[in-house]
Order: sequence, then structure tokens, then C-alpha cells
Amino acid sequence: MAWQFIPQLACYVENGVTQRDQFRNDEVELSDTIVRESIQNSLDATLPGETTHVRFSFVDGDRLDPSFVKNIFKGQLEHAEAAGRDIQEVDFSAPSALVIEDFGTKGLTGKTNTKDSDNFSDFWRRHGKSHKTGTSRGRWGLGKLVYSSSSMLGVFFGLTVRNDDPDRYLMGQTVLDLHTHEGAEYPAHAYYCDMEGEGDIFQQMPVPLKGAEFVESFVNQFGISRQRESGLSIVIPFPYEGLRPESMIGVAIENYFYPILTGQLILQFGDVRLTAENIRELAYKHADGKKLKDIDALFDFIEEANRCINSESFVSLKESWINDTRLDEDDFEEEELESLRERFSNGDVVGVRLPLSIKTKPAKQTIPTQFYVFVQRPENIEKGVDLYVRGGLTLPAESKFGDRKAFGAMIANDETISAFLGDAENPAHTKWIFNAEKLRKNYVSPGDRLKVIKHAVINFYDMLIQAEEEEDEKALAKFFFTEGTATPKKKDPKPDVHPPEPPEDIPAPRPKVARIETTADGFAIRPANGASEAEYPMTFKVLAAYDTAAGNPFKKYNRLDFDFAKRNSAKVESGSDCVSLVDVRENRIEFEVTGPEFSVEVTGFDPHRDLKVKLNAVALEEE
Repeated sequence: MAWQFIPQLACYVENGVTQRDQFRNDEVELSDTIVRESIQNSLDATLPGETTHVRFSFVDGDRLDPSFVKNIFKGQLEHAEAAGRDIQEVDFSAPSALVIEDFGTKGLTGKTNTKDSDNFSDFWRRHGKSHKTGTSRGRWGLGKLVYSSSSMLGVFFGLTVRNDDPDRYLMGQTVLDLHTHEGAEYPAHAYYCDMEGEGDIFQQMPVPLKGAEFVESFVNQFGISRQRESGLSIVIPFPYEGLRPESMIGVAIENYFYPILTGQLILQFGDVRLTAENIRELAYKHADGKKLKDIDALFDFIEEANRCINSESFVSLKESWINDTRLDEDDFEEEELESLRERFSNGDVVGVRLPLSIKTKPAKQTIPTQFYVFVQRPENIEKGVDLYVRGGLTLPAESKFGDRKAFGAMIANDETISAFLGDAENPAHTKWIFNAEKLRKNYVSPGDRLKVIKHAVINFYDMLIQAEEEEDEKALAKFFFTEGTATPKKKDPKPDVHPPEPPEDIPAPRPKVARIETTADGFAIRPANGASEAEYPMTFKVLAAYDTAAGNPFKKYNRLDFDFAKRNSAKVESGSDCVSLVDVRENRIEFEVTGPEFSVEVTGFDPHRDLKVKLNAVALEEE
């Protein structure tokens, strides 16, 4: 078994490994990425009925034999140096390694001596391509790049045992840059392996070593605990500084508290074991005050949402809810909506099951699926959190709650929607993107489906809160006024010690003509219950501003926030023929309505800031 570097043929296109930046950049630390990638791959490989266990351990010179370690790098160091690695920084007299092992998983399945479409070939023999589908968490074929990126020498080893095969298979890989060594050009990837088909470069195939004495020595040297249990063990020699298991506990809790709390996952970092029973204690020790706040309240919310799914304690909508590509109050029965609002105002966890169908290419097969949305507004929490969960994996960059002090969760576990959302993920698995290549390739008109899924949590929350609606004759006094009509401030009258009896037969208030609906990135003005009985034409005056911590937000409006007159700032669209825009500028809109089927939608606002909207509707006198 040795390092196998095969020269690049002169006719081949030169390829550089530029994807490393996707796993270590301003948004994602390398320690975050290696925790996310390794755990999600293990969750993906979980055997039916098993709980996934993932162990992170650090091995150093107290256990490792320097001569053994240096021997396995024989033939690799000169290539690493030719590729620009500073091998002088690596101290072979004090070797170290990060070891990551999973259990309760199926291991790297498939043929080991030829290419097929299974996991072994995907992991070792493909880059940027994967056959993962359904609830698979990783599907870009790039995630394994984080292992070599974590090593100062660009090297990692993998030992796997498959569920139906007692043998242990060991293989290594180095990922460097395209480089020249002794007059020959070499590609980035090379293997530590045996070779089959030697003598014919087009028939050569790197294959793992199995069942040999060297495998046993390797296992003992690096402290691998796997014997015949199925799964995968990764060894990263000479990891970069900071990649110690004890420094990863907080990252793991922040990213994977959902599958841990719901019993899907157990983690171990050195001697620290992380389970559903002790995650709260360890979260306060390793993650409190960083990305996680209000730990008990948040974890209570997750556990209650999971209980609601298991006990079917949620409102289930008809699939027609998605026809207008948004979740709003029209999708609920009136009594159902009032019950949800009452429970929500009382601080309860409330949830809804949202069925939908997804049309696949090229067969254009329509497949029914579903996802869940839960929200809660507990008292006295420090910061709101909204979670977006696909098969146990959370996507932190999807958070939209901003200053909303509440909890929300979008949970997608069904295989069809997991496949859809997985194809929409960026390579780092932190957010969903509309222009993802696999999304366009595999689905018919995926944009509308993805939009409604991404915004369902914030739509549900804002619908339960209800947008501020009121008729205020002085709301636009700053813009529409007559000189000399200012009303002096009045002193508060003294309370009457003998208040009059309330009059009898007070007429019921007239139903509102229009309502304000909150959308994912703005608001809409649409007919309310009184629209059909109103007298037309009418003029509608709308005032908007971002909420402020103190004072009147409308008085503190700034053009730098947005300007309705500038389409690149905020976009105003009338959605019916009976609407005529009269005045659109700064933070005010005036439009005339000639019938009850009116609709005006305003978009383009910052979804992380709360928006305040006032509406004044006045009937015009006939000339």
C-alpha cells in the first residue's frame, strides 16, 4: 500500500480545487464546517431503526509512533511541497490526528474495485457529483473536501465496515493543487491505496486495503474504536490549530440540537457525551450567550413541536392553500384561525401541516408531500429564533425573524420535500437558493414552491400577530394639511365621578373595507369583510415605516430606509383593474379604488426588520 500519483495527460483540461472557500470563509469557520459535514453524512447513512452516534477524538504523540506516521507519508511529502504546502511547519516528531467515527450507520456501500453509483465510489472516486437523494443531507459531492482541507498536508484516511460485510477497508486521499514534480504535471487528487490493472493507465483502479496486518496497526496507532461495527472512521493527520474536539462542542450544539433533542443523534467529543438528557446542561456551558439564547425556552419549543408532530396535534390545511403561493388567513376557517390566535396569544406552541405537490422532471410526475410550521411567543425571551430543518439538518442562513421575539420552525422530514429542498441547498448547506442547478434540472417550476416554503414560518407568525390596522384621520397630516387647522393640545379631562349610563341600541361598527396583510418581504392591501358593501370610488392613503426601539416610527422615517418612488428600493404593484395609483413617494402611497376586487402589493423591504403600516380609507363624493 503506497501513495499513487498518476501524471496528468497533456490533453486533459487543467482543474484547480477552488471549492475550499465554500467551507471556510467569512460566514463559515472550518471547525463549523467539519462538524456539520461529518455529522450530516453520518445521519444520511443511518441504518433503519438505529440512532446515529458520532465520535470526535484527538490523538497526539503520547499514542502515535512518529516513525509509523512518517512512513505513511512517504511519497506524499514531495508532492505536497511541490503544490505549495509548507512541510517545514509539520512536526513529525510530535504527530497528531483528529479522528471522527460514526456508528449505527451502513458504512460506504458499493463495489470497491470498480466504479458504480453507490457510496464508496461517490466518496472516493467522485468530486462535485453525488447520487444522494431523498432525505440525504449532503448531495453536492463536495462535503468530503473539508477533510483534506482540515489537514496541514491535505490528507485524510477512511476506514469503513459495511453492514453486510465483515471486512475493514482502508484507503487514503490527498487533495493538493495542480502541481509539477520532477518535470511531470500532476492533478490535485491522489490515493493511498493498492492498485489494480497496473501497466495500463486507462485500466488502473485505486482499491482499498482490507483485512491486512497493516490495517490492524493503523487502527491501533490512531485509536480507532471500530472493530466489526458498520460505519465510517475518518482520520485527519496534522489538523490545523483549533480543530480540537473540546472546541467543537458548542458548534455541534448550535447546529444539531434539533436531532439531539428529538432522539435522532448522540455525539461524543473526547470524554464528553452529548445526548437528549444532558444537552441543556452542556448548552449552558458551551453555547450559552453565543448563537444560542433562551436555551430552556427554545429547547422546550423544539420538544413540544416534535410531540405535536408525533401526536398529530396541529391544524391540517387543504392543498389549495398554496394556490396563491403564500400562507395567509384566507387559508383557514374563521373559527380555526381565532382558536390559533387565542392559543398563540396565551404563549402556546401552535402548528400547521402544509400539504403540497411537487412536479418532477423529466417524467413530470406529480408527487404529494408535506411540511410543518410551528410558532410560539414565550414571555421574556431575549432573542427570537426561527429554524429551518430538513431531515434533521438546520440551515442557519435562512433565519428571517430579526427583531421578532418569538420561536418558529419549518420542519420537513418527508422524503419528497427533503429531496426538493436538498437540491436547493448551497454547497455549505446553510441556505436554499432559487437558481440552484439541481433544482432547475429536477423540478417543474420550482421557484414558487421554494418561495412559499422559505417564507411559511414568517407568514404564519405575522398572520397570528395581525398587522396593525386603524383608521386615523391625522395619520397623513404631515403630508396633507391646510394652514391654520392645527388643533391645540388638550389637557386630559378629570374623570367624571358620576359617569353617564351608556346609551342603548348602539349600532354595530361598520365592517372594515380593507385589511393589511403581511407578506414575506412587505405588505398587501386587500378587501376586508366590508368591501362588498362599501361606496365607491374610494381613496386609500397608506403610510409605512420600519419600527423603532422608541418613539413614533412614522416620524423617524428616513429615505435611506426605502422610497416607494424608487423601484430598486420598494416595489408597488396594483393587482386589479379597479385600482389607480395617485401618488407614490417616500413612505406614502395614495390610490383610488372603484370596486371591491382591489389589491395592492408592496415588496422589497428588509425581512429582518419589523414594518409598521397605517391605512386610511375614505369614500369620495360624487361630483
